[in-house]
Amino acid sequence: MKILMLGWEFPPTISGGLGVASQGLAEAMAKKGNDVIFLLPKKNDAQVSKNVRLVDASALTPDIDFWKERKVYTETLAETSIGSLLLPYLAPEVFTQVRKVKKQKTVLKPTQESELLDNIELTGTYDGNLGAETLKYAMLAVQVAQKEKPEIIHAHDWITFRAATMIKKTFGIPIVLHVHSIEQDRNGVYAQQKVMDEEKMGFDQADQVIAVSQKLKYAIIGAYGIDASKISVVPNVLDIKGTGNQSKSPKQIAFIGRLTHQKSPSIFIDIARDLCSKGYEFNFSIIGDGYLRSDLENRVASSNFSDRVRFYGFLDRAELLKMLNTIDLLIVPSASEPFGLVALEAILKGIPVAAARGIGLGEFIPSIPQVERWDHYSYVQLIERLMTDQEYRQDITETCLKEAKKLTWSKATQATEASYKQALAQ
Repeated sequence: MKILMLGWEFPPTISGGLGVASQGLAEAMAKKGNDVIFLLPKKNDAQVSKNVRLVDASALTPDIDFWKERKVYTETLAETSIGSLLLPYLAPEVFTQVRKVKKQKTVLKPTQESELLDNIELTGTYDGNLGAETLKYAMLAVQVAQKEKPEIIHAHDWITFRAATMIKKTFGIPIVLHVHSIEQDRNGVYAQQKVMDEEKMGFDQADQVIAVSQKLKYAIIGAYGIDASKISVVPNVLDIKGTGNQSKSPKQIAFIGRLTHQKSPSIFIDIARDLCSKGYEFNFSIIGDGYLRSDLENRVASSNFSDRVRFYGFLDRAELLKMLNTIDLLIVPSASEPFGLVALEAILKGIPVAAARGIGLGEFIPSIPQVERWDHYSYVQLIERLMTDQEYRQDITETCLKEAKKLTWSKATQATEASYKQALAQ
């Protein structure tokens, strides 16, 4: 099957789990014999694949005329001919013949879209004029679809939904939207209406929707009223080998994620404060970046445990995997975690996870210890036990790892292909 995948990220250039998940599925589908084309807004030299054809939208030559408005005019032309018969006493006008002919003329007029192709640069980031970039990406995606003639369009998250729907509208190709999170998950009460409108538009037009967890499926239904029969659940999968991380005296506790309200890094700092006040000599790593970073740094700087907390900022994929080898416990206190890819990474590396209740990954790895994020006392107790009770720690680690290994690419690709078949049958 020929698949055109639309995605904003592809490792090693990523901003979070979206790119990792998108790459993993694209590679797995290609290894099954599918012809997978992955369209990126802007590709760099480090983004390579042996199995997937990566296309750089920013390097394409825009077909500006394709997006201009076609105005068709009908003109009436007079064609004049002179008769061949000439008489000596009659003027030539007598033999003149006039015939009216109607001809159609097409004029291309510039549109907002055609001018956009010239004026907007694709950066592939989430900064700047993102709305205009997503539109230009969508227009170039239509050109790619016109050339490649894929059987199915597979779009990852809202930022590519417009591209998918424009392709469907132009060529009638079925679209499958792969949802890793929705705007209400990411920003809660600060959700952006424009993004929610993009999501709503995509879900309404989609032939099928893939959610990474039942939790996310129900969130989509609740927020957008999408028919449940249209949504299938396909969990993320990772190919990571464990390092046997079983420290005799665990000391390193980490938070990994965006420093936003969704991920609740402030809870992590509260936990660090309480553990330090109890006399534990644990060290705390905060890995990630976001709009809360300066506030969190100021809060730690004014505390009496500032020497125990270190901010690492955003780490690329290779650096993050190396950092995981030094961590003894991962805390995931998110207010909303539709899946939790970093938690899966930790578990596969033999690192226990203490999560806030409701993490999507818990549907597939039910042995992950979970507590209510607002139950601070129970959260601290859980972490104390995971860091000091070696028998409990080992049991949790081994059980979670066993459950995690049941998430395979074979199952994920089979479920994805089933969604494709349903989309094609409509």
